[in-house]
Amino acid sequence: MKKVQNALACMLLLMAGISTSANAQQAKKFITVSGKIKFPPSADQQQKFPFRVQKQVGDDRVTIDTIHLKADGTYSIKIDATRPQFYILNEFEEDRLTIWAGKDNLKIDFRGEDTAAMKIKNPPYVFIEGSQENNLVNDINFINYRNYQAMIETGQLQYRASLAKDTMLERLLGEHMNWLYDDMEQRVKLIIKMNQHTPVLMYALDFLSPRRDKDLILAEVNRLSKAYPWLEEAKSKKVDMAKAEAIAKKTAIGVAAMDFSQKNVEGKAVKLSDYRGKYVLLDFWASWCGPCRAENPNVLDNYEKYHNKGLEILGVSLDDKKDAWVKAIKDDGLTWAHVSDLKGWKNVVAQEYNIRAVPSNFLIDKDGKILAVNLRGEELSKKLEEIFGK
Repeated sequence: MKKVQNALACMLLLMAGISTSANAQQAKKFITVSGKIKFPPSADQQQKFPFRVQKQVGDDRVTIDTIHLKADGTYSIKIDATRPQFYILNEFEEDRLTIWAGKDNLKIDFRGEDTAAMKIKNPPYVFIEGSQENNLVNDINFINYRNYQAMIETGQLQYRASLAKDTMLERLLGEHMNWLYDDMEQRVKLIIKMNQHTPVLMYALDFLSPRRDKDLILAEVNRLSKAYPWLEEAKSKKVDMAKAEAIAKKTAIGVAAMDFSQKNVEGKAVKLSDYRGKYVLLDFWASWCGPCRAENPNVLDNYEKYHNKGLEILGVSLDDKKDAWVKAIKDDGLTWAHVSDLKGWKNVVAQEYNIRAVPSNFLIDKDGKILAVNLRGEELSKKLEEIFGK
């Protein structure tokens, strides 16, 4: 009898194991992402810069899979959605789109290669079809896109005003540029209030300042962690916030600015400490950044006004193409020193200073201590007038 019971127990364990294995296989879930590229790059370009599915891991994007286009420019790929999560569709380095892989299949059409005669880094708005969950991503991307277009337009008007020597209009447009930054932040906060029921909310939190909005971000992350224990993105956000806070202490007002060395356009190493004894505006920017280019005339005006009184500027570019970087310096007439490691957002100095958006800057005093952060438009002019006088 005992042998029969043991045999029965073994059989039940075996069946349970088979059942568990079957359930695990059934639990595996994929969604299909499909669409069309309107202007596919050449075969050589596709080989050089593939269409990739990526995951954000810390400061790096890790490639999960590669998407291959059909002859008519269409594509289709299955993505693991066993655990709902974010992925990045890196479209031939022309555009990057974050998607939420959850319940539904997605349809996404991209523009593809920039066919304009004058190429600028101003990606078009891309709509994610077929998913109620991704509508939050659509909302955030749309207000960000429209905000960016408004900044470009304001910047162009500001540039025209500077050429016309209309200082009052130039100042007012600078104030409007600052208003646009605040407007974007307030719209994101409204979307956060309206979408607290979904883990996709994590996407919106990335558009807030980890310094100014620390309490709001942590409150939402903690709430989402409790509601969705499997949400790895919430755990990663906490790690990122802790890292940002540690860096914030190193870049706070009154703290000595971290020294660094990077190469200039000619390939010569330039150190921040080379400027000790003078006021330095450490300016993070990029040739492809519309708001940066819009702010450049204001920075240039202040440089020309105060350089002989002791103001220096050191530009750190987040470019990854030297030609575009050098051309922007020449086109905008930026006569101060410029450095870059040409690693884009992975610029070592930008990471050390936790630069999450450009333009960003630090005003550093004669002793090498940080005096002010992110001065733009009229704020920059007023601060420099306080230091150097009219």
